[in-house]
Amino acid sequence: MRNRATFGLARTPLAIALLAATGTLLAQDATQPDAVEIDRVSVTGTRIAREGFVAPSPVTAVSAEEIRATGAVNIGEVMTKLSQLTPTFTTGNSTRFIGTAGLGLLDLRGMGTARTLVLVNGRRHVGASAGSTAVDVNTIPVEWIERVEVITGGASAVYGADAVAGVVNFIMKKSFDGIELRAQRGAASEGSHDRKFVSISGGNDFADGRGNAAIAFERSEQSRFGRGDRRIGRRHLVSVPNPNFDRSQPPSQSNPQNVVSGPGGNHSFSYGGTFDVDTFDFRNPSSWGNRYILEPDGSFRRNRYDGVVVSNSSCVDCDFTDLNAVEDLEPAFDRTSVNTIVNFDLSDNHRLFFEGKYTKTESNFFTTPSFDIPVLLRRDSAYISPALGALMDANDLSALTINRIHADGGLRGELVDRKTSRFVVGLEGFLGDNWTYETSFNYGETSIDRLNLNNRINDRFYAGLDSVIDVDGRVRCRVDVDPAAINPNTGESYNSYARSGCVPFSILGNGAINPEAAAWYNIDTLNTSKIKQTVYSASVGNSALFSLPAGDVGFAGGLEYRKEESNEIADPLSALGLTFLNAIPDSGGQYDVREAFVETSIPLLAGLPGVERLALDLAGRYSDYSTIGSTKTWNVGLDWQVIPSLRVRGTAAQSIRAPSISELFGPQSENFAFIDDPCNELPTNGNRPENARNPALRRANCAALGVPAGWIDTVTANRPGLSGGNPDLMAETADSVSFGLVWQPAFIEGLGVSVDYWRITLHDAIGSVDAETNATRCVDSPGGIDNPFCDTFVRAPAGGITIDGRAFPGHSITSWVALDENLAKSRRVGVDFEVDYRFNLLGGTTIVRAVGTRLLQSREWEFQDFPDDSESFLKSTSNPRYRANLETSYARGDWNANWRMNYVHDTLRVDPDSYATNPGQSSPIRNGAHVTHNAQIGYTYPDSGINVYIGANNLFDKDPPLNYFGSGVGSANYDSIGRFVYLGATYRF
Repeated sequence: MRNRATFGLARTPLAIALLAATGTLLAQDATQPDAVEIDRVSVTGTRIAREGFVAPSPVTAVSAEEIRATGAVNIGEVMTKLSQLTPTFTTGNSTRFIGTAGLGLLDLRGMGTARTLVLVNGRRHVGASAGSTAVDVNTIPVEWIERVEVITGGASAVYGADAVAGVVNFIMKKSFDGIELRAQRGAASEGSHDRKFVSISGGNDFADGRGNAAIAFERSEQSRFGRGDRRIGRRHLVSVPNPNFDRSQPPSQSNPQNVVSGPGGNHSFSYGGTFDVDTFDFRNPSSWGNRYILEPDGSFRRNRYDGVVVSNSSCVDCDFTDLNAVEDLEPAFDRTSVNTIVNFDLSDNHRLFFEGKYTKTESNFFTTPSFDIPVLLRRDSAYISPALGALMDANDLSALTINRIHADGGLRGELVDRKTSRFVVGLEGFLGDNWTYETSFNYGETSIDRLNLNNRINDRFYAGLDSVIDVDGRVRCRVDVDPAAINPNTGESYNSYARSGCVPFSILGNGAINPEAAAWYNIDTLNTSKIKQTVYSASVGNSALFSLPAGDVGFAGGLEYRKEESNEIADPLSALGLTFLNAIPDSGGQYDVREAFVETSIPLLAGLPGVERLALDLAGRYSDYSTIGSTKTWNVGLDWQVIPSLRVRGTAAQSIRAPSISELFGPQSENFAFIDDPCNELPTNGNRPENARNPALRRANCAALGVPAGWIDTVTANRPGLSGGNPDLMAETADSVSFGLVWQPAFIEGLGVSVDYWRITLHDAIGSVDAETNATRCVDSPGGIDNPFCDTFVRAPAGGITIDGRAFPGHSITSWVALDENLAKSRRVGVDFEVDYRFNLLGGTTIVRAVGTRLLQSREWEFQDFPDDSESFLKSTSNPRYRANLETSYARGDWNANWRMNYVHDTLRVDPDSYATNPGQSSPIRNGAHVTHNAQIGYTYPDSGINVYIGANNLFDKDPPLNYFGSGVGSANYDSIGRFVYLGATYRF
């Protein structure tokens, strides 16, 4: 059976990486003269085997050779460079949320990782994060990838939910014969960051060639990489008011309101402690002497202000705190993967197959230590020196209000262990001349152990800090001297955890916290999760169900059952809110879905002038969820071969995404958010009233909230809030359209060009409106402040307030609420283009391939009930107008070389709507066009099976734009490592 068309694909030497690139059948590589022609294969986006790889949906492919040419040791590194995918979760920016370090999640068109369906060999894969079905592609073995196919939109009818933005399908090797070893090691040109990779694959036929069994082992490692390890992490640049701003002229890039200057940073806190003895007002230089900083020996002095004081927290040429010194840019990330495949022909028409994998990943990173902004230290503290006591007495202070980053108490961090197991067992074969079938059982499980390192038990910290000298002259914790002692930071009695073995310590100066005390109040808290996925599926197909004058009618249909389960157990202390980490309780849930799907391809016309072939594709799926009830999705496609060299294609589809377990069942729990207050008149606040669409309206509404004119917010920390799931959520619905053309001119052999327009509109989008958006909409509402947005947050009274030890000055936002709802509408529109040209040059083979996207629209309606109220993100850092890759490879004899360029168009450093309102608010306000170059050269020793190669990514050491690290959501479009050089070798026998 292995020679039959449907199953012969993986065993032929065809350069299969070209089959889906632009959806065209390009000329075969000249190095493959003996390739076996395969006239029917399955490609992503359809379950019907196709003649000549023809399908109406545009598919972009990445081949195994292209992957190896990048030197990547994890496939996520490669995928996020594709223009169709937004780099929402790279290895470097995956540490932005609790528990996500090391994840490689794919985000098609920037519509969210939950809306991209990731498949392996056309089948679902278990998720990697509690409550979500999003797949960690870093668990997919690099060596066994045959190709990756990406299709945009319109795939729910074929594959089911979650394919709102599209599908990424990893096609793996179906068999392997022989043994192959590969090893690679590389290092960054800055710091000590390095990466290692080793793999071994082995397989063989058995039972006289009726079966094949293979196993592969992979191990990759990368070391931690700190922000301070890079030169750009030591520039310390901040935005300051432009001293040369001409107020008689409108703001512009030649007359900007704010400019970048340095060195500077945050002066409101420090590693040794910062305190004010009276009011500090950055606008009043005579008050600057009220701010003091503590030296390592416990002495104190006034903060140094030799330059510009931008705000109560930001200054230039002054005493500021270098937070980059305690922030990791890349986590340590280790991956071990074992994969197996077995195929056995039971007969000429029936094959048994098995796929098994086990992957263990370990992510480790460190971030800012615990901090208090502020923490109270009483006058009778055992560690108050006579000089400091005198200063307090002179200023009538009964306690010091200290802002401090507790680096000497240990950095916080995460150690995340993920274990993913998955196996698929099934039968495939022929039921007749043209009927094929496949039935399979697919089970996956991910276990996650997250250890939060140096997670402070808050009351222990406060109790050890609150120390006094007892009657015997000893330094003791107040709680040991007075059992009824009150914690001045909370106004409540110390809990039982603070009353056992209390260790007194000082925070007066960097290094003051002794190791014994840190060991007492810090613990490593454990959070465990388990995610399970079970899928039963059965399908049949017939590429020639019956014949029409224009050709054969294709058909595919089937049934599927899927169950998703998730359970997360939080550390008890953290769940109760007793530690520095967010108070996140246990969570869990499950759902199942039963589905039936059908697809057909109908040839309408053929052999006519201007119509070589015209075919209509139809697909539909019925789904019945245990949570939201039944849904229906559909897809219509048209494929028109105008002449042999020109093809036109188009699709229209409706897709759905059912709410995830976390969206439905996630508990409402504590969270934190940074908020640029829309009423804050600070000149460097990009969300200040001056930049509003209607500044007068906003100022009027701010006044109605009680915020005085000219008010400046002095809160520099994040603010507590409440977020969580909603059991009443409905499914999201997406309408998608694509159409384009494929051109293969006969007069230029080896050239293929495709251009495709696409549009995806998402309705009833699930999400929570962030605190800043709610606060902004509250004061931008034409109807005044009596609106639902103003009900989602609370402001402090005029005199200020202290809550749980956190001081909030008058009128500042103290708390917020943001729960999941079906609120939004989202739209992405763009054009994909691809050019692939293969030709002989100087006795060798040359391939030039360009793949790119022009984004036409990226728009969000936070509340789709307000159709005229939307925000454009086009040209923002996460949505550049153009992204593209150009790859040139050349092979001659035993040598091969590859050169790749990654292009990101210029972007705005502020929200596009804000730029439209005030294009001169800051300088620079744009990031210039960004190009990085990657190169690799290799040599194969004749008759040895040995290939050696050397390569460099970001060859010319291109830095990200000013003040970017490549580690944010949008800034991840830019390289975060700098120049990275690697060396590797492969041995096959």
